[in-house]
Amino acid sequence: MSSPAVIAHRLAAAAPSLRAIPNDALLTAWNDTLGAFLDADSPERRDLDPHLLQSSGLSPAGLGHGLRSIGEGMLGDGAAAELQRPHRQQEDGFSLVVLPAEPPGLILQPLLPALAARAPVLFKSSRAEPHFATVFLAALGRRLPVLRDAYAAVTWAGGDEAVEAPLHASARLVVAYGGEATIDALQSAAVGRLIAFGPRLSLGWVDPGADLNQAALGMALDIAAFDQRGCLSVHAVFAEPDTAPTFAAALARALTELALDLPPGRSNTTDRAGVRLAREDAELRDLDWHGDALDAGTVIVEPDPRISPSPGLRTVRIHTVEGVPPLDDWNGRLQDIAIAGHLPATIRRAFEQAGVSRFAPAGELQVTDAAWRNGGIDLAAEFAYGSGGKPDTVSTTTPPSTRNDRGNVR
Repeated sequence: MSSPAVIAHRLAAAAPSLRAIPNDALLTAWNDTLGAFLDADSPERRDLDPHLLQSSGLSPAGLGHGLRSIGEGMLGDGAAAELQRPHRQQEDGFSLVVLPAEPPGLILQPLLPALAARAPVLFKSSRAEPHFATVFLAALGRRLPVLRDAYAAVTWAGGDEAVEAPLHASARLVVAYGGEATIDALQSAAVGRLIAFGPRLSLGWVDPGADLNQAALGMALDIAAFDQRGCLSVHAVFAEPDTAPTFAAALARALTELALDLPPGRSNTTDRAGVRLAREDAELRDLDWHGDALDAGTVIVEPDPRISPSPGLRTVRIHTVEGVPPLDDWNGRLQDIAIAGHLPATIRRAFEQAGVSRFAPAGELQVTDAAWRNGGIDLAAEFAYGSGGKPDTVSTTTPPSTRNDRGNVR
């Protein structure tokens, strides 16, 4: 097998061939490939799912729901609009994208902008999940063979300087998704231009005038998708003191019911111990809390308005708050907000000043589309201009990990 550097050298020369691809041909190949990978009964998924279930720990229903939440909005008109954007890579060269171990399917988010920019990319797959990117790119290349020489996914041990130094030195752009260790290592390396999507968490907001049962159904979905392991997973919810107890009970019921249709996946001893500690703390402090099976959801009414990250396994604290919540400790560490009901302008501004870039109705936070700009970053433009430095600024998100260092980024 060729080394990553040899593969990257081959990819670097592919930009002219990419620019010659008509949008219609590229769109057809993309829609056909992605459609197959979103169909659980397709040959591609039948072959791939056993590997993804093993590596991700998700339940079969959880895996299917997660892939659809990432991919369905990237089909059809959304993909067509992205591919028709004017940004194009004009010179030879490749970009390097470092993928996290989870969630599976995250390659779709940087791949579509790279195709739109006609920018060759070498993807580094995690050794913990080396399957999806490789199989997806192979299927895409079968439908449009010219793409075989422009996109590749390989795996190597992170931190291998003999492999990484030449890649970092020659890549026009490095885009990295991952935990603290991955991001810190890249920031310390000789990387010319880096866009880093580090670990963040998302929150919920419940307006007292909202239909609390409907709000609970939506928020439960935003908590349970990907078993609460992505940066779009809701980890904590804000509600007024009079609203919080009623909403907490409704949310607990919704999580219990959702666990029947979207069963939790595997959990480990550390995860379960974290939930037990959260429940014991609530019990000792005489807080209102709800929960049955450890992995099916725990809801705690927390009178302290300061955000306390979830230990996972669909655990969420409802922080009671009046007015603007305290966010100073979380500046630059928040992703998006799920909203039930009305969000006052003053509260929205506070979230935006803390770094939140997207607000979505409860139940739709985890559903992204081709127009989503993670962290407000236009990846198609970044891939097109690369180390040319246009646009002039590159946002980097590198907050401390909120749960662990499993590379949970989305």
